[in-house]
Amino acid sequence: MMRAIALTDKEQLEYQERSIPKIDEHEILLKIHATGICGSDLRIYQNGDNRVTFPRVIGHEIAGDIIQTGKYVSSFHPGDRVTLWAHLPCGKCYYCQKNDSHFCIKGESIGYQIDGGFAQYMVLPRNFIEYGSIQRIADNTPYELASLSEPFACVLSGLHEVKINAGDTVIVYGAGAIGCMYIAAAKKMGAGKVIAVQRSKARQELAKQIGADIVIDPNKFNTSQIILEETGELGADVAIVTAPSVYVQNEALEIVRKKGRVLYFSGNKKITETPINTNQFIYKQLTVVGTHGAPRDLHVEAVKWIDEQLIDFTPFISDIFPLKDTKKAFQTALDKKGLKCVITPWK
Repeated sequence: MMRAIALTDKEQLEYQERSIPKIDEHEILLKIHATGICGSDLRIYQNGDNRVTFPRVIGHEIAGDIIQTGKYVSSFHPGDRVTLWAHLPCGKCYYCQKNDSHFCIKGESIGYQIDGGFAQYMVLPRNFIEYGSIQRIADNTPYELASLSEPFACVLSGLHEVKINAGDTVIVYGAGAIGCMYIAAAKKMGAGKVIAVQRSKARQELAKQIGADIVIDPNKFNTSQIILEETGELGADVAIVTAPSVYVQNEALEIVRKKGRVLYFSGNKKITETPINTNQFIYKQLTVVGTHGAPRDLHVEAVKWIDEQLIDFTPFISDIFPLKDTKKAFQTALDKKGLKCVITPWK
């Protein structure tokens, strides 16, 4: 028997005992040691999702070790320590053929159409083994840190789009787990000055600890004015928006210099209209991009960052909970206390 947390309805998490799932000849049985709580898990928990049927074990930021492989699985073996990408690509559609399989037309992901990581075991299906991303991790990489590979791949995807150059001034709106990852990675990539914009005092302090050179509290100070002062009135080279705010999305267009780059990472809540001043795009000749998810090659790159400790990943995990306290962990994440909450099913 194994233990799992099943989402049985909106805002209904149930601690269950289940039979350990059996695998077929093409599948892998994974023993899960760490699963991070993502913002999308919180949205499924609160609002449901048309791809998720109840009951479902959600969670897709997963690390563990392989304990059983099917007869026809040759690329992995019991004992392999691994971390997972989130998507279940078909391997055949237009996007899968273009290394954009996170946009696979089938649109299937771990924790959505199949059971995910808030459990002691899970099955990795054939299409995931053949077309997805299962990455081995170093022997000395803690599972908790390895579970950050999926969200950090998404961060790398954004940074590849806006191309941080040596000496750039980078503005990061929002200092949650993703925002702090952007801060640390931008500094590592050579940004000369990273400015974080964050309302929460606790997260302001975290942003400083992660490496932000300046932290602006928009409740107290004029963000645009400070950024202009810090950039010789030119504006920032890059603005990264990780906060779901139309106001902030517009402000980001205003505070970058001419020919600057703007990345929208966070979507907004459902609204009928998003009023964006497109004149900023035209007359400042901006590069404006959005990113969602990450291709599998960037998951490979994210694992390398973690294994080689290219930045210190430990501050991104603020809370670790046993499986039985998953409901408490979700509430902690919803209350935006700390940064990343991670569930450890065997502790």
